Formats: sequence, C-alpha cells, structure tokens
Amino acid sequence: MSPQHAGRKGWRQGPLEHIAFWQFMAFLMLISLIWVDAAVDLPSLFYRLPQSRFSWYRASLLTAGVILVAFITIAHAYVQQKRALKGLIKVCSYCHRVQVDEQAWHQMEEYVADRTLAEFSHGVCPACFKRVMEDLSTPPPSEPSPSSSRVDSTLDPGGGNP
Repeated sequence: MSPQHAGRKGWRQGPLEHIAFWQFMAFLMLISLIWVDAAVDLPSLFYRLPQSRFSWYRASLLTAGVILVAFITIAHAYVQQKRALKGLIKVCSYCHRVQVDEQAWHQMEEYVADRTLAEFSHGVCPACFKRVMEDLSTPPPSEPSPSSSRVDSTLDPGGGNP
C-alpha cells in the first residue's frame, strides 16, 4: 500500500463517491461565500457602496436554499449514476446477448445503449488480431479425396495385379 493511502485503510472511494464529494465541496464553498458576504458585506467592499447591516434572516434563507439545491443535485446525480452501474447482467457466453427478462435476450450493444449514455465502437484486441492473422496466413489443411486414397481396380486395366 502506498504511503498516501495508508491512513485510509478500509476506505475505497469509487467514481460515484468522488463526484458526490466534489459537488458537496462546491456547494460548501457557495454557502461559505454567502456567510462571508453577510459578515463582511462584499458589495460595499468591492463597489464602494454604503455599508448594509448584517442580516441573519437573509443569510439563513440563502443557506437553506443552497442546501436544498445541493441535496437535490447531489442525490439526483448519485442515483442516476448508481442506476447506470447497478445490477448483475447475464450474458450468453456464445452469442454475447444479454438476458432482459425470463424469455427475452437482446444484443449487448442494444441493451447498454437503452440503459446508459454509453456508445459502442467495435475493434479487435491485439491477442485476437494475432490469432486471426495466424489463422489467415496458414493455408487450410488439404483433405485427401476419398477416390485418391485408394486405387480403383475398375480403372486399372491390369486388374490391380502386377
């Protein structure tokens, strides 16, 4: 384990938690800005306007609004991403179709495109490319024809005897 991860022994952060963390941090900074503005009166500081008095009510109302929007935004993004990544998918090992319900099987590309924002692009991995190229470069084994493996005595004028 690297030294930077030594303190987080049991914690494994996935992509969803990473996104939620940074969204939370952005909203926390916005709330901090609201309270700094209420305490310091930023418009009077930057625009040389007359000083306004501190308003607990205004700062609290803005904070509540930001918290509500933060909760909706973070929860929605988290639920949508979790739904996209959730579940066990049964895939046929031969044709690579995906089981949608008890009787229906769909192409994997169709299944993923219907449920996520992902798109498919097909390619060939290096191992398969090498195998296919080897298969193409070796000629198929010539099979002996049934008539050439035996001597037909009816075609031999000598009857097959020396």
